[in-house]
Amino acid sequence: MASERTVIGVDIGGTKIAAALLRARPPEAASGAPVARETPVILDRFTVLTDAGSTQACLDGMVACIADLAHGSGRVEGIGVGVASMVDFAAGHIVESVNLPLVDVPLRDLLQRRFGVPVVIDNDATAAAVGEHAFGAGVGAREMLMLTLGTGVGGGIICSGRPYRGFSGAAAELGHIIIDVNGPKCPANCPNHGCLEAYVAGPAMAAAAAAAAAAQPDSGLGRALAEGHAVDSRLLTRLGLEGDAGAVAVLARLGEYLGAGLVTLVNIFNPEVIVIGGGAAAAGELLLGPARGVLQARGSRPARDQVRVVPAALGPDAGFIGAAALVLSELLPDDVCASS
Repeated sequence: MASERTVIGVDIGGTKIAAALLRARPPEAASGAPVARETPVILDRFTVLTDAGSTQACLDGMVACIADLAHGSGRVEGIGVGVASMVDFAAGHIVESVNLPLVDVPLRDLLQRRFGVPVVIDNDATAAAVGEHAFGAGVGAREMLMLTLGTGVGGGIICSGRPYRGFSGAAAELGHIIIDVNGPKCPANCPNHGCLEAYVAGPAMAAAAAAAAAAQPDSGLGRALAEGHAVDSRLLTRLGLEGDAGAVAVLARLGEYLGAGLVTLVNIFNPEVIVIGGGAAAAGELLLGPARGVLQARGSRPARDQVRVVPAALGPDAGFIGAAALVLSELLPDDVCASS
């Protein structure tokens, strides 16, 4: 059995930095059925608001989190970072970002010099996918996709049991598959119209909720608007889970857009499982049920009948657990038994 390792995982988003000191055993696979895997033990954790005022301020916040976790922890064997940016994985370099002041930043080298341990850097959605594959909803799958529904829509690809990053590390921008060429302008740094992100990310959900509130003043959403409450994705989800018919209908429509995206992804990748995570996915089956319905109606056989569409298992900790899993698989691989 692989020995336990002490690592730090960091998840850097546009609004917050979540970091944790974890004790984890590298994922193992035995011949035959996949082995049940122990979720890493969280020894300490910090969450701070991201200071997006400047590159240095953002980096300083990140370094402070890591330093606080490392202090008095004994020997940290590696640091993993998932960042909401385009990443050159091989170089450990942040290429560009939409919501962060991080462009052309050699982050891996900066952190290795500062802390004196191996560091691995990857896109945050890829890191979350690695975490779900190692310890969450994707355990045992050889072919897996992940969509993270948050401020944007991130994607991760597991191919033959390993992360797929493409030629230059820019693969898995799954939120930018096009649902409607005449659709709304993509809200991210993207030249397209009608991207999946424009329909199912948190801001798109908020816009759909606001439109429904204005159109139906007697609905739960409409009453919330009249009372001065923020009509956003959180309110939409809460009302939907409470059974409000108007909110349920909005979520179903958004789920159908999600399903249209899944049709394309399933037809291209033929995955065993698609994991749906991120804060905007908190509505669960109110989104996933309609999405599966569209996939079943419009997907190609046999892929549509084979794939499982499931909620993420690691919740809000998926980012830093995924970053820690990157350390275990990329920097400390000797203990890892590859799946056959």
